[in-house]
This record gives sequence, structure tokens and C-alpha cells, in this order.
Amino acid sequence: MNCLRVTVIFLLCFFLLTCGIDEYFYLPQLSQGRILYEFNTKAEIDIPSNFFGQTYYATGYTIFYRIYVSNIDIEITVNDIINKNPSLTNSSIYRDYYSLYSYTDPANTTSITSLTTFSSRGFYELELEDIDIKNTVLSKSGGTFTIQFPTRPGEKPFIVYNGKEYSLLRSNDKGSFNPKPDKYFRNSDDLKDYANATSTINADVSGQSNVNAQTIVYASMYIVAVGQNPRNFTRLYSKPTHISIFKLTPQ
Repeated sequence: MNCLRVTVIFLLCFFLLTCGIDEYFYLPQLSQGRILYEFNTKAEIDIPSNFFGQTYYATGYTIFYRIYVSNIDIEITVNDIINKNPSLTNSSIYRDYYSLYSYTDPANTTSITSLTTFSSRGFYELELEDIDIKNTVLSKSGGTFTIQFPTRPGEKPFIVYNGKEYSLLRSNDKGSFNPKPDKYFRNSDDLKDYANATSTINADVSGQSNVNAQTIVYASMYIVAVGQNPRNFTRLYSKPTHISIFKLTPQ
């Protein structure tokens, strides 16, 4: 009987090892409660230092953004989007928010964030001036940082991290497009120019025609945990969390 039992156990172990049970690579979603935002100007993100625990394939975080030009002078807040404010005229910001909602919803387990979830909607990864954002602000060690969009004309939006300020930079997707007038998040004529909202110039901008000098420009941002699949070395993402909708500072 003992020999039979040992044989059965051995065969079971052999079966599990050879046939295998697929390991599920999961990255936790940052809770919405860890993000505090103030209207269109500021958001504080708090990431606990032990957020990933023993998840060896986690590498850190990334922030995806997209810029939206509004065709009228109207303030848009996160609540306007959530409550489907009928006065909201920027259809792109509304459409993108609700297209991504199933991914951000913690209760939805069927919408899995992939490599194309954000890129297919024209979102790109946020950068910082003078430092590598992935090895500092968005490293897997966590911490607290603040994103600020000043209201005074000419000031550059920035991140406060470890007591220092770093200007936010737009992406150029590794040289695939050339942002105009520059990579800073500031409301300018070149940024609002509908002719520049192309895949080779301002690919990160959802443009609007018939704009004027008073037109408001916004940036919507999401934070996502990132890892690497140890089997095929592809990128892994958690469910994203919406940070806020920021109003770009006038140039």
C-alpha cells in the first residue's frame, strides 16, 4: 500500500511538472483612493513602498497621457466627465475616458490592459526633464509625488519628487513624431493648430478646428503598474488608474 501511494504521488508530481500549470502574471492596480486631485491643477499620488510585495517580475510604473484641445472656453473636470455633463463639447476626451473605463474599473476582470490599450487611442508615456522618470519617480520602490499645472502664464507644469521640481515633458515616441512648439506641457498656438495634430508632429494631441487664443487645452493622465513577462519578456500592465484632467498653462 505504501509503495502504491508513493507511486501515485510520484506520477502526480511528474504530471504537474511536465504538463505544467500556467503561472498567472498579475500586477496590482493602484487604488483610486491613493490619488488626491485638486480641480485641474494638482494631483498627489501615494504609492506604498511594499506595493508589489514579492512580485519579482514587476519593474515599476508608467504614466500615460493625451492632450485635448477644446473648441470653446470651458473648464472641464473629472466630475464633468463622470456625470456626462451635457455642456461638455470636447467629444474626444469624453470618448477616450469611457472607452478606457472598463480597464480602470476594479470590478471588471475581463478587460485586460495590453500593449495597445493606450497606444491605439493616441496616449503616450510621460517624461521628465533632466531625470529618468522610470528610475526615480516611477520606480518599483514607490513613494509620494505631486503633479502640478501652474495657472500663471509662462510657467511649466512639473512633478515634485523628494523635494525637487522636474518639468513634465511630452513624448516623441522615440523620434516617431516631432512635438510643436516643444516638449513642454503648455498651451500655445502651435499646440492648438489643427494642422499640427498629425502622426508626425503632435501625435499626442486630439485637435479641434476653429479654435482661438482663449481656447483651453487639457491633458488626461493614467498611472499603470508595469512588469516583464519572464517567459516571453513582453511588457505586462496592471489595470490603469485615472489620475486627473489637467488644464495646460498658457505659454
